[in-house]
Amino acid sequence: MDLQSVLPLWKEVEYYRQYQQQLREYLGNEKANEVLEEAVYLISIGTNDFLNNYYTRPGRSSQFSVEDYQNFLIQIGKDFVTNLYSLGARKISLGGLPPMGCLPLERTTNILFGRQCIEEYNQVAKEFNWKLTDLAGKLNRELNGLQLVFSNPYEILLEMIQKPSYFGKISIRKSAVT
Repeated sequence: MDLQSVLPLWKEVEYYRQYQQQLREYLGNEKANEVLEEAVYLISIGTNDFLNNYYTRPGRSSQFSVEDYQNFLIQIGKDFVTNLYSLGARKISLGGLPPMGCLPLERTTNILFGRQCIEEYNQVAKEFNWKLTDLAGKLNRELNGLQLVFSNPYEILLEMIQKPSYFGKISIRKSAVT
């Protein structure tokens, strides 16, 4: 597998099943089930999907509107969380999108607009995060015993980018170099 590749979620579930089997062989069923139920599962969805697939892959944006693509990803996220739940996961943190338009690569390639943040991408991130918030609430109501929390990195990362001095940095450009 290429280092630049990202595993699809279905493959991650397959690997997780294999891990569970190995854990049960090592600890026994009872102890393994206890470990699996007490574990905290961290999930991040969306950044690569938008930046590496939707916005850069020819035809993807003609196949889906932004909203349709968001809904497509939300359904994939829902299925993934439901699969983890069926495998014993009960404590899950679902990470949202950062201000994608302010990520270094996006700003660097935005030469025409003075390497500023791409606000269109940031708006998509905010909308997607709202949908993830709704998904977390819905799944918490539907799946008995699930403790799904939505962790939103958007605002704190945007503040770090816009006000680096609050975080001990003079400039975000210098921070990236030093």
